[in-house]
Amino acid sequence: MIHEHSAGSIIYRREGGDLKYLLVQSVVHHTWGFPKGHLAPGETKQETAKREVAEEVGLHPKFDFRFEKSTTYETEEHTIKTVTFFISEYVPGQKVVDQKEEILNSAWVTLPDAKVYLKRPGLYDILQEAEAYIQLKD
Repeated sequence: MIHEHSAGSIIYRREGGDLKYLLVQSVVHHTWGFPKGHLAPGETKQETAKREVAEEVGLHPKFDFRFEKSTTYETEEHTIKTVTFFISEYVPGQKVVDQKEEILNSAWVTLPDAKVYLKRPGLYDILQEAEAYIQLKD
């Protein structure tokens, strides 16, 4: 069985008193998640996360690599995929520009609303951990 490794970021922003997270919908599978992608040869997980966020949604957020969580699941193609997520804070003034080849839609949502979108195993749990981490560091 093939095993793939990807990295990405949970991007957050403050809106009023709420934390909101950027979710993206895959063109291929129509599933919702966070910007992410395959590690290029010789690339670190951190470098991949930064590159994929810039490519998929056109953002250059402020990364916090102290938060690092991974999830492993089987894809529809029967590939075992391990994805590592970091967190990053949206930098005001930047505009989300979806990469049309990979991203069907994007949305800023609160933690409770994210539960409706995030169906892949482990993603909502990681988002809960991310929110707890963000609140502790504030």
